[in-house]
Amino acid sequence: MTQLLILREHIQKMYQRYSSFFQVVMRFMVGFGLFFAINRVLGYRPILSHGYVNVIMGVISVIFPLEAMIFLVALFIVLQVMYVSKMLAFCIGVIFLILYLLYIQFIPKHGYVLIAVPLAYSVGLSAGAPVLLGLLFGPAGVLPGVIGVLLYYLFRNLITVASSATTDSFDLFQVLIDQLVEDEELFAAIAVFVVVMLVVYMIRSLRVDFSFEAAIIIGIVSDIILCLFANYLQLMKLHMIPFFAGAVISLGLVWLIQFFRLSLNYAGVENLQFEDEEYYYYVRAVPKNSIATKRKRIKRFNAHLFTDRNELLAAEMEDNEAVPDGGNRENKEDS
Repeated sequence: MTQLLILREHIQKMYQRYSSFFQVVMRFMVGFGLFFAINRVLGYRPILSHGYVNVIMGVISVIFPLEAMIFLVALFIVLQVMYVSKMLAFCIGVIFLILYLLYIQFIPKHGYVLIAVPLAYSVGLSAGAPVLLGLLFGPAGVLPGVIGVLLYYLFRNLITVASSATTDSFDLFQVLIDQLVEDEELFAAIAVFVVVMLVVYMIRSLRVDFSFEAAIIIGIVSDIILCLFANYLQLMKLHMIPFFAGAVISLGLVWLIQFFRLSLNYAGVENLQFEDEEYYYYVRAVPKNSIATKRKRIKRFNAHLFTDRNELLAAEMEDNEAVPDGGNRENKEDS
């Protein structure tokens, strides 16, 4: 455990020293990966499907704020779908506009959740998304999390409709809406997401030792049980090996994020009581795990020699200053 704490301290110090560089690299990688994934599944328009376009969009993601990045992602998807069906692209644009206005109005500080949740679902890490949001935000993460799940299934059904489109008509949008409404997996995924996130929030709010670690484990297990139950009811179609592998990887990633974000030393818990003019307080203080920094001690050999030499120099300076004064005094007496 000590070695892990030392490693964490080194990584945190390195990140703090080069934080600007790491932020630029991470934003570029997220932007590049996001637009690369979009082009891979919706690469209908040739001019937008080249590799240099992904690089340009990654650079734009670094320059512009998160709100602009979300808007560009929606616009990029609309332009790709427009190559197949202008009517379908128009309807998708209206849906994105409504969701964007909801984001600006209610969850402006959680915009990255709208990107992170669909990405997590697309790479098979769906179990980790509600657990991490429950640890970080609690009930405040329900709305952005649900919108993120909705965006993932909307995008998945959009791929199916756009790939099978033969005519450009409003019927394509009607087909898309029908697929979303009849998609039982969408509603089951939203229900599992909300339940797991609230369970994690309630457990990590308990005043017990290792509540955060217990919340992570119970959250992942709850997600597995609920998804298996939904699969038994034929509300979900799970591929068991990728599903369990994703759950294990999610457990490791969420624990790692929590370890770097907050690591507590429950052996040093203190229960405090104090009062002021209006209240009497019962406080449970849990110290954070940290490594004490080593103090550098400078040891001088033969330090007395340096001290004697300094004293001699100071005495000589006093004598040199006293000689002119004495000479002036003698001259005055002679005169």
